[in-house]
Amino acid sequence: MNQQKKTVAALLCAVFLLSACASDKAPKPTVWGRFQEPVKSVELSPDAGVDEINILWQRSLPGDSISRYAQLTPAFTSDVVVAASPSGNVRKIDSVSGQAEWTAGLDAPISFAVGVGGNIAVVGHVNGEVTALNVDTGEVVWSSAVKYQISAIPAVSGEAVVIRTSDGRIIGLDPDDGEQRWILETERPGLTMQGDSQPVLEQDIMLVGLGNGKLLVGNSITGRLGWEVDIGIAGGRNDIERINDVDSPPVLSGTIAYAAAFHGYVKSINLNSTETIWQTQYSTRLPMALGEKNLYVVSGLGELAALDIETGNIAWKQEMFRGHGISPPVVLDGRVVIGDSKGRLHSLDPLSGQLIDTQELFSGAVLAIVENGQSAAVYTSQNELALIDIQN
Repeated sequence: MNQQKKTVAALLCAVFLLSACASDKAPKPTVWGRFQEPVKSVELSPDAGVDEINILWQRSLPGDSISRYAQLTPAFTSDVVVAASPSGNVRKIDSVSGQAEWTAGLDAPISFAVGVGGNIAVVGHVNGEVTALNVDTGEVVWSSAVKYQISAIPAVSGEAVVIRTSDGRIIGLDPDDGEQRWILETERPGLTMQGDSQPVLEQDIMLVGLGNGKLLVGNSITGRLGWEVDIGIAGGRNDIERINDVDSPPVLSGTIAYAAAFHGYVKSINLNSTETIWQTQYSTRLPMALGEKNLYVVSGLGELAALDIETGNIAWKQEMFRGHGISPPVVLDGRVVIGDSKGRLHSLDPLSGQLIDTQELFSGAVLAIVENGQSAAVYTSQNELALIDIQN
């Protein structure tokens, strides 16, 4: 069995928590670590001795700690942060003061959140319902039962709300009243990784990574399919080897889209011509981050790599994060920042990959880091929410 097939098998064990695949040398997968091969962790290299990661404020959200299978990422827009906890609480926080402006307690537990667009914040519940809240007041604007299990964070714009379900449906809702506008059924292989990527909306264009290894480009208002492109590698002798989900949300930069598959390629695609600019064979399930010169990607082994955005060549790769359950990366004020399952944040030089600063700041595993200008919101598995910046 070659290394890539070993990675596929190990990741499948992590996702479905098959005890037969466990090893006394492999750490129990937690949060983002469940998307990475359960390899034995190695000691991190010393940082450069620069304390540059700074916490501006830190708060605890009401509710229980996060479920292993929930996808909860704060929305950070303008000067507010909107975050949700799995118990059903949604809170809006002023990003400058860290003070809560409102808290909404919803009846059903939340499994996928938060999508923000226009003036609504949208969350998905474990019972298949979708709730939209007024961003200004926290009042419920509408609630819609989509009748299917939700599988991704809702995508929201001023013109559309797009929901994904576990059976391959993509559903468009009216942002004003939650009424269904359209439904698009996509091919769903017999065996896929758990969870789907959040669609990306830009004006009336939607980009959706599918469980069959394709990137779909369509119209978010009408649901009309434009075209598809293969991202995953097709083929394999069995269902496990054929898993090639596009679980990393596409990254959009002007007319260029970057997409990646669990078992396949990272591709740069021209949306006007539909042509592939470059492709690099690399496996990932986590969200990627785009910098000035590189695209930052976490592999199935938990390695952090920088891919040159012009050529797709690997500019550098940090292998020391293997086994540490690292979070998706962000680019923040001239640094690449990631978190890990021990509540640490790490900053790296974006051009060389050198580790600059490591700080243990939280009691829970870092789930998400969402940047907005010169600061970023950090959310952990213990419902900790913080705002950080880089002190240069």
